[in-house]
Amino acid sequence: MRGGRAHLACFVLAWAFGLAVIPRMRDMMERSGHLRPNYAGRLIPASMGIPVAISAALASGLVLTFGGHDAGSSLPCLILLVACAFAGAVDDVFGSGGSRGIAGHLRALVRGRVLTTGILKAALILVFSVLAIHAASPDSKAHLLALDSLVVALAANFSNLLDLRPGRASKAYLAGIAALWLATGLPGPALVPVSLAGATLAGIGDDLAERSMLGDAGSNPLGAALGYWLVLSTSFAARMVALAALVLVHLFAERHSITAAIERNPALRFLDALGRK
Repeated sequence: MRGGRAHLACFVLAWAFGLAVIPRMRDMMERSGHLRPNYAGRLIPASMGIPVAISAALASGLVLTFGGHDAGSSLPCLILLVACAFAGAVDDVFGSGGSRGIAGHLRALVRGRVLTTGILKAALILVFSVLAIHAASPDSKAHLLALDSLVVALAANFSNLLDLRPGRASKAYLAGIAALWLATGLPGPALVPVSLAGATLAGIGDDLAERSMLGDAGSNPLGAALGYWLVLSTSFAARMVALAALVLVHLFAERHSITAAIERNPALRFLDALGRK
């Protein structure tokens, strides 16, 4: 199956799987009581990124297995997607929420020698980012591997920082997918991210309507997938710009509210509210 057709097949299959799986898993989480308060204090199913990731993984796996698509740059991303969803789900279920931000988790580790689920998740995502980039680009020099892996890990966490209002992380992901598509076309590393876009599109209605929320199990895979596509398909200069931007955003988020910054900007405020009930 040629590149463009493989990507389209992944997108459509993931969207279809998502439409079938997401409502059923939402009902299952409601029955089991896996509910968390959203930003408005309303209890809704959390970790709905799990069915999104499952749908994307199923679609990608089918195309890679039966579509004849080269798995060289796609299989590492698929493994990264599953690892990020797992790490995020662990944080969703067992995280206390007491420590905020990377610095907060590090302070908890240093001062109280407390290993939070947040720092465990960050470490796991970073390790799998290194493994995925190395598997997809084994000839990459050590310093480039380190920088590219950092972009992927920071992108995963940035998506998590955005996931504080309905649909925000999903809309940012779909916008990022569109931007990378325009900038790079549809190279091999884009297969799994495009599949994840189809699943995200299937679930964004629930997210915007506040019927459920992605949780870390959904937001982390979104950012990691975008970062993976970016570092394997763009120039060194573009990757360094992305790394600098991600570092600056994280430094800003340690002291300021991203939501408040969005609310102060009319254009961002409009886009942020777009589609909400």
